[in-house]
Amino acid sequence: MVSPAIALAFIPFLMTLLIRYRYYFLLFWRAVILRKVQDYLTGLSREERAFQYVMTHSIPGDPENILSTFDAWCSHSEYLSNVGPEKGKILERLISENVPLTVLELGTYCGYSALRMARRLSPNARLYTVEMDEGNAALAEKIIRLAGFDEDT
Repeated sequence: MVSPAIALAFIPFLMTLLIRYRYYFLLFWRAVILRKVQDYLTGLSREERAFQYVMTHSIPGDPENILSTFDAWCSHSEYLSNVGPEKGKILERLISENVPLTVLELGTYCGYSALRMARRLSPNARLYTVEMDEGNAALAEKIIRLAGFDEDT
């Protein structure tokens, strides 16, 4: 068993580490601890909370409004690792300039970038998107359908 004197000797060392690496500690606190607490308290994952926000605050059939609602959620509520508005415009420009007939997206997450690409694809083009997490895949499919896209569009 550790004596109390030895345990007390480590307190200044631990405080020094905490102060020195406080930014990393805060990142860990926000990214891991608070997320787990919010997931537990709400009973929903961060992605499900974002989906509920988009469902209640966006206009069905309007991809632009759905994307801006996603952006509002990410900037005001919780962080989602999506493309975002700045990189999204670059992605849309690349799709518009290259006019691909087939696009494969690996890692759909919540469907944000799929919506960005689907808006700019020509009518005869196909977008295939793959997501390993079944829950995220289901949410992405609902978001894509909410925007007015289906298997034929």
